[in-house]
Amino acid sequence: MTDIRVLHVDDDKEFVDLAALLLERESGSLSVTVETSVAAGLEHIESSPVDCVVSDYDMPGTDGLEFLRAVRERESDLPFVLFTGKGSEEIASAAISAGVNDYLQKVTGTDQFKVLANRIENLVSQARAEATLERKIHQQEAIATLAQRALEGVPISELFTQAVETTVEQLGTDYANVLEHRPAYGDLLLVAGAGWDEELVGEAMVPDGTSSQAGHALVDGSAVVADLTEEERFEGAKLLTEAGVRGGLSVTIGRDEEPWGVFGTHTVEERSFTDDEVTFVRTVANLLGTAIDRSETERRLRESEEKFRQIAELSPDTIFRADPGGFFEYVSPAAEEFLGYDPDEMVGTHFAEYVSDADLERASRRYGAALDGEPVLGLEVRLVTSDGSTVDSEVNVTPIMEGDEVAAVQGFVRDVAPREPDGSEG
Repeated sequence: MTDIRVLHVDDDKEFVDLAALLLERESGSLSVTVETSVAAGLEHIESSPVDCVVSDYDMPGTDGLEFLRAVRERESDLPFVLFTGKGSEEIASAAISAGVNDYLQKVTGTDQFKVLANRIENLVSQARAEATLERKIHQQEAIATLAQRALEGVPISELFTQAVETTVEQLGTDYANVLEHRPAYGDLLLVAGAGWDEELVGEAMVPDGTSSQAGHALVDGSAVVADLTEEERFEGAKLLTEAGVRGGLSVTIGRDEEPWGVFGTHTVEERSFTDDEVTFVRTVANLLGTAIDRSETERRLRESEEKFRQIAELSPDTIFRADPGGFFEYVSPAAEEFLGYDPDEMVGTHFAEYVSDADLERASRRYGAALDGEPVLGLEVRLVTSDGSTVDSEVNVTPIMEGDEVAAVQGFVRDVAPREPDGSEG
């Protein structure tokens, strides 16, 4: 364990200075700051990071337990050790009841500082492990919430906004951004951001070459920077330098071979990102990539369905789509002239209702073949019209696949009854 920042408060200046020296000698991981009053100790906690507090019990105007209560109001989980020369069962009991993490009585000699150093290390190690676990839990909950929003089909722009805001909140960073790669322009466009000026969204651009952090991420999949001012692999893009960015983490969104863009988060202070933080950002980016793919698939499907309907409504043949159970999902307008039924009323009904009894078994068998992925071509069946008569028809069916599964069948029905030259039936 390294870099444990200890605050030792004791009104005996000579003792606390010696204690700091001996603690740092016992453990190279400890860095001890000393204060000789509770007021100075509280001021230090408010202005500087502290990993553990060591406090005397009996001090002018107050005591160690009052100090503990004041510390807990500011940092509820900060480890606190009561290290006092005024020991008694009564004080020890009160200290434990007040929530002190450890209680150690001052004794003659230097061995006590080895014990104190060890207890500080153990308490900080435990506190850091608990804090890490709690952060992971919060991050997992945030990911689950984001995933649920994606499954609910919220607009992709709303998902982007929630992703950047969640990342800033969970990682304690100053900025987060979604950058869309635009190869034709040679840049990445800021399409969503947290921390940035609102007017930059939709306007600010970052070069997509390896001269920028985001461009570097496009090539390598990620780019982690502790201090942009010391970075040698690439330069800081204008978007980052004007915001005073130093630390940053960027990962690709979408498929590795052709990323949709880059997701990143940044700080104005130097920042080393942990493996867990990298994993969190990558998980958010992967979730966005999946949502983008789904949104694009749905857009293409809508366009395809619109083209299908345009063609179907102009076709003289009856065009239909049915689910695997055989129930119509769509029937084109031509069905009304051919069979006499309102196409909208046919939706939700089963195809068997319109096939003559003599041909129903054969038609059902061929429909089953379509559900096995086999196209059905040139199937001749007699269909029942709205007035109870039958007409000769030719049915052609194609299975619509989603992966390895048949999601629906689509086809057209053609009137094959012989006609007289003037167009009347013979």
